[in-house]
Amino acid sequence: MSDRLLTIALIVLPLFRISAQETSNPCPRNQPAVVYHTKLESFLLFGGFCSETKKRLNDLWSYKDGEWAQVETILAPYARSGHALVYDERGNRLIVFGGKDDNGSFLSDTWSWNGEEWSLLNRTGPEARQSHRMVDTNQGVLLFGGSNKDGVSLADTWLLKGNSWQEIGVTKGPPARRQHTLSYDKKRGRTVLFGGFDRKGGEKIVHGDTWEFNGIKWAQMGTNPELARDHHATAFDSQSGSVILFGGYNEGYLGDTWAWNGGTWTELNQDGPARAGKPGMMYDSSANAIVLFGGGDAEQMHLMDFWIFDQQTVSWKAK
Repeated sequence: MSDRLLTIALIVLPLFRISAQETSNPCPRNQPAVVYHTKLESFLLFGGFCSETKKRLNDLWSYKDGEWAQVETILAPYARSGHALVYDERGNRLIVFGGKDDNGSFLSDTWSWNGEEWSLLNRTGPEARQSHRMVDTNQGVLLFGGSNKDGVSLADTWLLKGNSWQEIGVTKGPPARRQHTLSYDKKRGRTVLFGGFDRKGGEKIVHGDTWEFNGIKWAQMGTNPELARDHHATAFDSQSGSVILFGGYNEGYLGDTWAWNGGTWTELNQDGPARAGKPGMMYDSSANAIVLFGGGDAEQMHLMDFWIFDQQTVSWKAK
């Protein structure tokens, strides 16, 4: 393994330690990745491009009970943004794949964090990319799309089972795209893909189509041109049994909220905290609610705030 693959701490530290600095917070950043860890009952953030240092990062942070704490390990994946992060519930581990480093290189490495240390799983599988999406399913971690080093959008589907990737050959699937979303509908056992964009001949094409993957093949469920967007967020809401969609960008920053029941999108709210830039959205099982994190606003500010979706009032509230 090359030295470039590993970030070695300057001070000898235990494999896992939560920082006790009361004033310590992650710097505002673009394109980080955030998940909810059901065993730790906390949100975990990894990497991204820091707006203060103008550098990509490889730091890992935990957010619980209103406080950030840095998680320090001896080894870590090297710095990146535009990567994908998922919590593999069966394996009780984080999975990181791809992104772009500070040298401009596109990455194809897969890492896992078991709650104590990072491990490099492999460097074989999907080609190097950024702006892709991953989601945890009953079959394993599913990956779709993104863009490669040549700026070409991708349309491949991969499944991580154990520590190995396998490509799932499909005869007809979603067109190539980046900055879309994937969510796993636990109630129906379907992965739901929505939106994103592609570029053809210099023209940006924003998608408003919905696709579902049943573990074997993709099926297009319809298209909604009025909903077309990219850099948005979706998550499966166990409370309502639907996939919730929020925000994104299409000729402006959006703050609307929609629900997918497996057949149609229903608008729930128009007045959310408008943002794009890949905000994180996940289901907080301890609060039994959808939680939104970060993204970017119309003033190009990198946001680090949390919001919770109140099902009773059908509205967003600062967390």
